[in-house]
Amino acid sequence: MTRPPALKEKIWTGTPVSTGVAHAVVHVLKDHFDEPDADSIAPGMVEGEMARLHAALAVTSQEIEELQRVMAGEQGSAESEIFETHLLILLDSTILKQTEKTVREKLVCVDWAYYKLMCKHMDALRGLSDAYLRERFLDIKDVTQRVMRHLRGELMQHPMFDEPVIVVAHDLTPSDTVQLDRTKVLGFAVETGSAVSHAAIIARSLALPAVVKLHNICDELHSGDTVLLDGEGGQLILNPTAETLARYRLREEQAERREDVFQEERHKPATTVCGRMICVGANAEFIEEVGIVQDSGAEEVGLFRTEFLHLENPDATEDELTEAYSRVVKALAPKRVVFRTLDLGGDKVDERLAVEPEPNPFLGWRGIRLSLGRLDLFKRQLRALLRAAAHGRVGIMFPMVSGVQEVVDAKAVLSNCADELAAEGIDVPEEVEVGAMIEIPSAALSADMIAAEVDFLSLGTNDLIQYTIAVDRLNDRVAGLYQPTHPAVLRLIGMSVKAAHGAGIRIGMCGEMASDLRLTPLMIGLGLNELSVATTQIARVKHAVRRLSVLECTELARTAQTCTSPTEILTLSRAVAGRCYPELFE
Repeated sequence: MTRPPALKEKIWTGTPVSTGVAHAVVHVLKDHFDEPDADSIAPGMVEGEMARLHAALAVTSQEIEELQRVMAGEQGSAESEIFETHLLILLDSTILKQTEKTVREKLVCVDWAYYKLMCKHMDALRGLSDAYLRERFLDIKDVTQRVMRHLRGELMQHPMFDEPVIVVAHDLTPSDTVQLDRTKVLGFAVETGSAVSHAAIIARSLALPAVVKLHNICDELHSGDTVLLDGEGGQLILNPTAETLARYRLREEQAERREDVFQEERHKPATTVCGRMICVGANAEFIEEVGIVQDSGAEEVGLFRTEFLHLENPDATEDELTEAYSRVVKALAPKRVVFRTLDLGGDKVDERLAVEPEPNPFLGWRGIRLSLGRLDLFKRQLRALLRAAAHGRVGIMFPMVSGVQEVVDAKAVLSNCADELAAEGIDVPEEVEVGAMIEIPSAALSADMIAAEVDFLSLGTNDLIQYTIAVDRLNDRVAGLYQPTHPAVLRLIGMSVKAAHGAGIRIGMCGEMASDLRLTPLMIGLGLNELSVATTQIARVKHAVRRLSVLECTELARTAQTCTSPTEILTLSRAVAGRCYPELFE
């Protein structure tokens, strides 16, 4: 009996953004609404095409019924009734008849016929002012994306992530992430993106390997393929050979032994050689990260992104939000947890709030602007955060403020919420700290006025860099211009630090720049009190801080502020880092 030929190994190389190695089957998450080709078919193929549609509808029906069953058990019958509407849409006989009519008359594949018909229904409902009809648009969209993915064969083999998978996607949006069963995801491989893209940030938060800029992999890989993902070398390997797997096992063992040295002291304070304490905290966004944060050595949670909990359950009540926030606070007490209020908009879109599409969402209705424009949503969140503060140390931080008036307005809403709760007999702790994020140049330029209104400032460098240099950090054409050490960025950071120190309040950094070990000397030299980073970086950042001298770092920052070249500034900081902790760059 002849042995089947071995599958050929194939390698793609992209940009590594989160370290680690994963070996598993692929789940390809394609763009849900790529228009399928209008492939012609022969008259004798009509019945086969309709059989494909019926098979996809049957699998989708089973999937929705399973979700309905789970929802009924977890949330009650009212929430599970949402899926009744989805089943009615799915099994609508008029849609089936119209699809079959198009296939027979135009002799075109059923994928295209079904897609065009459903898009016609969605277009009729999109953007209507009636809230009920807008909900029906979202129902149709959800059903359509499920059916189209089954027609393409993406989910036939792994519909519910029964086994651990490596997610492969063109892009990974926040909405995609919250819909995934993250307990089954071992890594991300993405066609687009950068080190500060959503996929990269989430991967580092969940301590998963990730590689971006793997061009065209969605067309060349299929769900069920076996791959090895190298989050350090930036490679995705299809059908890895036994020799390849053995080589990676050896490399992982060596890396683990090196990492153990840093992890041994992760729970000790980060104190410079001259005795200055630097608070090293964690960035987080999911409740299931609490255990990772506890074990990481983080002194606090310097940034908890609440919009992901919102996207998972946009209709959460105040009580449900209070329960979710309280779980985090209780689990991490007595550590402080700084919750960022909803930073929806940009790439984190709740389509129920986005009645009309924005031509430039990153310059539109997002962050504190959206919250102040939707006081019902804002007050529900603030009341829940104040109630959760009864269980531990809580900070509340406002995102995307452009000036002091937004901070004043947001504080007034918070004060009103506190008064309401007190009138209802609910105790509100007085020690809840209020902070503002500095991530827009206008906020940095008016940081002295903002600092007079808050208890702390936090630099969100991902957006600060993007807005200062006018560079889309996900655009390959200008990605090289996204430079954290640009002199203008450093001036804005320095201005913000000076304002905070002048007001006697603390200032930290929670953007990805804080995780960059090459820049740790520069950040300390600029006067930052706190660095909030991905949990995977906490032990390393603490190790770096313990080997730095504030005097040398301050001199570095002073020299850097006289330089005109971002590359020169990076080189200067990297030289100090390499001399003080070379073991972190091995």
